[in-house]
Amino acid sequence: MDVPLALPLAVEGLRLRYPHESRVVLRGVDLTLRRGEVKLLLGPSGAGKSSLALTLNGLIPHQMEGDIRGRVLVNGTPTTVTTLAALTSQVGMLFQDPEAQLATLTVADEVAFGMENLLVPPAEMAGRIHAALDRTGLQGLEGRGTNALSGGQKQRLALASTLAMGVSILVLDEPTANLDPVGTSDFFKLLAHLKAEGVSVLIIEHKLDELVEQVDSIAVLDWEGKIALDGPPRQVLAEGRDLLEQLGVWLPQVCDLANRLLDRGLAVEPYPLTIGEAVAALSQLVDTGGPSTSSEDMPQPDRSNLLTIESLSYRYPQGEQALREVNLHIQEGDFYALLGPNGSGKTTLAKHLVGLIRPQAGTIKLAGKDLTRLPPAMLSREVAYVFQNPEHQFVALTVYDELAYSLRALKLPEAEVKARVDRLVEEFGLVEHSRSNPFSLSQGQKRRLSVATMLALEAKVLILDEPTFGQDHENATRIMRELQRLNAGGVTIVMITHDMKLVGEYARRAGVLIAGRARYNGSVAGLFADDMLLREARLDLPPVYEVSRQLRATRGDFPLCLSVDRMVEEICSRSGISRAAASSTR
Repeated sequence: MDVPLALPLAVEGLRLRYPHESRVVLRGVDLTLRRGEVKLLLGPSGAGKSSLALTLNGLIPHQMEGDIRGRVLVNGTPTTVTTLAALTSQVGMLFQDPEAQLATLTVADEVAFGMENLLVPPAEMAGRIHAALDRTGLQGLEGRGTNALSGGQKQRLALASTLAMGVSILVLDEPTANLDPVGTSDFFKLLAHLKAEGVSVLIIEHKLDELVEQVDSIAVLDWEGKIALDGPPRQVLAEGRDLLEQLGVWLPQVCDLANRLLDRGLAVEPYPLTIGEAVAALSQLVDTGGPSTSSEDMPQPDRSNLLTIESLSYRYPQGEQALREVNLHIQEGDFYALLGPNGSGKTTLAKHLVGLIRPQAGTIKLAGKDLTRLPPAMLSREVAYVFQNPEHQFVALTVYDELAYSLRALKLPEAEVKARVDRLVEEFGLVEHSRSNPFSLSQGQKRRLSVATMLALEAKVLILDEPTFGQDHENATRIMRELQRLNAGGVTIVMITHDMKLVGEYARRAGVLIAGRARYNGSVAGLFADDMLLREARLDLPPVYEVSRQLRATRGDFPLCLSVDRMVEEICSRSGISRAAASSTR
């Protein structure tokens, strides 16, 4: 009689509580992962997704303390009775920041490093290095310095290093968080190859539009740290849409579109997961509907330039030319997206705008005045900057004092300081953490704190580097709505982002940097229409825009839609459904 093979990964009744904390993070989690399966783990910020991931290769409890009940079985053996070294050779972990996992100076040495720690015979290493680099598209780069790699290459190198150790299970915790859209797409394509080779993958991710096609199943953690849903993607996303909305998790944009139309009383069948499925389903609604009653987007009126950048160039001391004669202008009251591939100079430009870097050539003017001649205290009141890494701007010991720090530096009355801080901790869901150390917060909470800290200053210009980084859908929407509120009140918003859905939903104008040069400065609609520039800038179109473009190809009067809101209104108007009528269907 054949003995059945154990599941690569099985979690049975897992309960987790961290020392010195009363809250139970995970409550009775049951989860399985089959050979060659790709399972997506969804859940709101703080639900315990990363904590669950850390139990799967034994980091909890072997490396990090945690009170564990229940079992985590790797290939049939409990992690609690297996050494960390043995688990490392079976389960590979990949985190958000690849640089945090790189330990050596060259690509080949990095791939060899993990194997050396597992005492792999040197004669075996060369073959494994070659195979791992080939699997991840890094062949030929063996001698390249790790610091010379792009963000996408670093993430693939971290993956290659993990695969070379012979793992059969991969746990990926937001592995594409720092990648541009094309880098993200390339990374997701690797999953198909790994699945074909029998590698089992558990992935925590917010970018679902392309990933959903690679996924075999979806599990959802709720606020209590329990598995609320687990099943095939279409079943979970369609049948569980009410719960997913309550939890505030990210969904593929075509699912968001379908849900919004269902809320307005329009049947979208079959429930779409991909752009092609959405086009097929919506074609039926467009065919049966009347003519459009919505107008094309009106051009935005020209406003005076608030930030004017002329012939700006900058070379870092180590020799890297980051900016090359950049010419851009940002209008007063604009909602502006600064875009471009990894390493294009976006963050370097942003640091110039707040005086952290002084121009080596060229000029920057703020409302007609040379920005470099403004006193630092005055500039900080005019322009505020939210760093990509929230920890780089923390200076106080508590969340409350972090929010109050700049206000007190401006010598505002303590009553006003308290009023502003109280409003911000409420607005950004940080009330229960107001006395916590900022460094003890989760990554999502740190991002919300960093944004709130800059909002406290009420500056005229707010620059945000990846404003929704690490946020679930609910908290990302909360941040963006606050930015919209400020923008409506006259604050100029500049956001650096790789998320083209955010650009379509919120931005009016955009600038594109490629290799340190400004290649575009104009409307978002104009950018989306320039396929050649998008490819060169490693940017993609939001799914809803691509759906509208394909509908327009067969129905010439269908408008190009930058946002889900616009698409919903267009389809509803063609179907004769008004906002008032829709409210009665909810």
